[in-house]
Amino acid sequence: MTEEIWRPLGVDTEEEIAAYDVLHDRVPEWMAPQFWEWIKQEIKIVVSSKNLYSGPIRVECIEIKFVECMCQILQITLPNLRINGYIQPKGGRRQIETALETLRNSNKPLQIADYILAHQDSARSEELEQLLDRSKSAWTVGTRSGKKGLVRRVPLGVQQGVDEVVNRAERAGKRLAQAWEDLYGLEPKPSTAYSFAIKAVEDVAVPVVSPKNKRATLGTVIRDMKQQKGWCLPIQSEDNSALSSDVILSMMKLLWHGQHDRHGGQPSAPGNVSFEEAVVAVGLATTLVHWFDAGVVVQTDETS
Repeated sequence: MTEEIWRPLGVDTEEEIAAYDVLHDRVPEWMAPQFWEWIKQEIKIVVSSKNLYSGPIRVECIEIKFVECMCQILQITLPNLRINGYIQPKGGRRQIETALETLRNSNKPLQIADYILAHQDSARSEELEQLLDRSKSAWTVGTRSGKKGLVRRVPLGVQQGVDEVVNRAERAGKRLAQAWEDLYGLEPKPSTAYSFAIKAVEDVAVPVVSPKNKRATLGTVIRDMKQQKGWCLPIQSEDNSALSSDVILSMMKLLWHGQHDRHGGQPSAPGNVSFEEAVVAVGLATTLVHWFDAGVVVQTDETS
């Protein structure tokens, strides 16, 4: 029995549910207070200092070198917050408040959280992930370039399926992982993602279909499969209007010709690859890589 998703009282109709469930691309106002509190806790440290009257004390302040480095990389103008001599509680509080105000005014909240996740080993990633989930954020905590970071939220089953293929498919898996990162990172690169999706399929398909051609491309594989014939999936009962041999070729053709901003597609097509086109490409590539890597794309005895 499927567990029913709880929603607030009054969210009943399809329209109300759709409006409530929509994902938010930035930091919505209901998430902002807890989000900036998370940022504050991640950039704050407690240091030993000295008070002229009471002796040794513990003072909260920002991790200055970390914050300075982050702001330089994210191109955020940070005032000089260094404190000479022994830092006092009032000075530490003022330093924290000024740093947070600067970060809030930068209009780069997601980039800040992403940087902290990637460069702060002690970052409380689970706490941030739960906040993003509760607040209906379009972002969640994932992995990019081998480090923790923010990635665009996709259905859990889709993510798990991609992870399985990436972990199994060796070189093609690495290309597919790069395509995924370029597509669902904070700054999507649809054209690059599309290109890596094609390369991932080439990595698994060329050795199977065109093993002697060291310069083979996905276009070459498509041509060779047409000429060789007999390539199919091991499905015993097929619909004559959608034979597995036709499905494989159609998916590969769609992937190859859809990349209209590169030599592999249609040079006459206008503009760069869109995000939606790259989503389709990475989805196609994931399935094709899985099939070829699993050895289920086979050639039958039929040669004519």
